[in-house]
Amino acid sequence: MVERRKRRIKSSERIFPAYCKPDGMVIEEPRFRPAFRTGKIIVPVDPSELIPLPFGSVLFSLPHRFPVYFDNKGRKIIVKKIQPRSSPIYAVSAFLSSGYLRTYLPAYVKSKIAKPLSLWAYTAVVVKNGNFYVPALRIDSDPRSDPQIHQNDAKLQQRISEMQHFIRNNRLAAQLAHCAMEYRCLCARNFFLSRYEVPVPTSPFCNAECIGCLSRQEGSGFCASQERISFLPTPEEIAEVILYHFERVDSAVASFGQGCEGEPLLRGKDIARAIGLVRRKTSRGTINLNTNGSKPHEVKRLIDAGLDSIRISLNSPTRKYYDVYFQPKGYSFDDVLRSIDIALTKNIFVSINLFFLPGFTDMESEVESLFDFLQRFPVSMIQTRNLNIDPDLYLESVNCVQTKPIGIRALIKLLYEKFPHLKIGYYNPPKEKFDRN
Repeated sequence: MVERRKRRIKSSERIFPAYCKPDGMVIEEPRFRPAFRTGKIIVPVDPSELIPLPFGSVLFSLPHRFPVYFDNKGRKIIVKKIQPRSSPIYAVSAFLSSGYLRTYLPAYVKSKIAKPLSLWAYTAVVVKNGNFYVPALRIDSDPRSDPQIHQNDAKLQQRISEMQHFIRNNRLAAQLAHCAMEYRCLCARNFFLSRYEVPVPTSPFCNAECIGCLSRQEGSGFCASQERISFLPTPEEIAEVILYHFERVDSAVASFGQGCEGEPLLRGKDIARAIGLVRRKTSRGTINLNTNGSKPHEVKRLIDAGLDSIRISLNSPTRKYYDVYFQPKGYSFDDVLRSIDIALTKNIFVSINLFFLPGFTDMESEVESLFDFLQRFPVSMIQTRNLNIDPDLYLESVNCVQTKPIGIRALIKLLYEKFPHLKIGYYNPPKEKFDRN
């Protein structure tokens, strides 16, 4: 991780590439033109793709990955491995704040000793007018996970203490307090601050072995982003947390299936019971399930119990890419499609949680596959997620046969044009906003 250091940079309208010194200092490189990557293709920078680095984003160095530039005529690709005094230099990248979708990857060449990068979504970085800029767009205006509204730890601690007077001996509430303070989970923090969406982790188990799993990485060579929940909350504990939130928040959302757990459908019976306990007390709030969609019969059970919306994760609508990434255990891609079909037939709000990787998601063959999928399954929403994984590791693992990329912005534009009913965003909406129009 790189901390931005205060220093003077001469103002200029020109866009400069950047690189990282071994001590973490990010430096502009005025002798060359910047380059980006889309998949494995090196491309020049389009200024219209750039926005200022969003508040709360983090800079990273990319160890043993050498930055790639264009010469001043924009024709020849140049790889730089050392700076003038022979010190090594590395490529630099950014991890964007929530609600932003990256459009290009950092351009670099790996050394032979480069190890896989940790599970973050790496975005290209350039310098313009003395400030950092990134190729990205704000994909959802909802502020629920904006870092600006999560700066007051003292208020959060006070609210956690207050909550403990209302909810006693509830292991799930204690878990959320741990996530809010130790992991700085913005969703967990919103629970204690009585706003937006409450996360409801329930399952230590999973029936997939995703290459980019955020909570379980055994023998991979890099750490998971957070520890997985280690106990089984009871239906009563689950319902108590949801009711506490729904009673205090207008247009509240409660979501099963978090980054700190496995697959919630493996606890379908208990979750259905918890939903029943909630709905016997109140009709307020939206109950949502984030899932891999592996068990269609459990999806039906939860909808019958009162589930309002479902979000099913896909790295790709193409079967071969799905199977390699998710590595499903005891279920198939057809089960996922059946779950989507059941949810659509039951007329609940259906979202696809689509993992975006520039140069993969927007390549022509994947765009065609996505459009075919949406024609067959007219879901209500696509939630765009930057795929948290080393781009090279992903492309190599799924044996990607890259076709021409059309660009992430172009893909978003086409989705709006061809599927006008479709919502495109980042967060699970409350039922008050389910209207497609």
